[in-house]
Amino acid sequence: MRAMRTTTTARTFLVAAIAVAGLTATPALASAPLGTHSATGAPGSNGANGVGILGGIGGLGGTGGAAGANGNGGTGGAGGNATGTASVGGAGGTGGAGGANGNGGNGGYGGEAKLGGTGGKGGVGGAGNAGAGIAGGKGGNGGTAVVAGGHKGGTGGAGGAASPVCPGKPGGNGTAATAFADGTTGSTGAAGKTTLPC
Repeated sequence: MRAMRTTTTARTFLVAAIAVAGLTATPALASAPLGTHSATGAPGSNGANGVGILGGIGGLGGTGGAAGANGNGGTGGAGGNATGTASVGGAGGTGGAGGANGNGGNGGYGGEAKLGGTGGKGGVGGAGNAGAGIAGGKGGNGGTAVVAGGHKGGTGGAGGAASPVCPGKPGGNGTAATAFADGTTGSTGAAGKTTLPC
């Protein structure tokens, strides 16, 4: 009995010692130096597709803007909705290109379409400034085509480019289509001022 008790006690201490060693042991890790950041920012993401209802065709999402060095491109705008047969939702605007250390402007939203109209395309986002981290202006939204008789909403205006000190101004929205005419294109956003205040 004494021999069995001694063996059991020794085994208990051995298991405990292994457990403690497992807790205190530090796994060997690779000591490679951290990689340097890429000189090019990630591309902008694509805009979401529009939603078609009752036979309508949803507008395509806008394309993400190209990435500048150390700056992400602007996100493309979402496509417009389309309700009713033969309606086509407006396409989302293209995101603006990113400048060095600066994000591009977002593309505008495509216009909504109903009853056979075609929504206007969203405007292109303005380019970010190179080197200053200033964003370009947002593209204008496309005009709607709700009671359009087959006409198309106006395209959103392009966003203005950024200056070294001020962001670009947003583009104007496209006007809505009417039953007799297409909508008009929105105005182009002004470039950012070169002096403060913005």
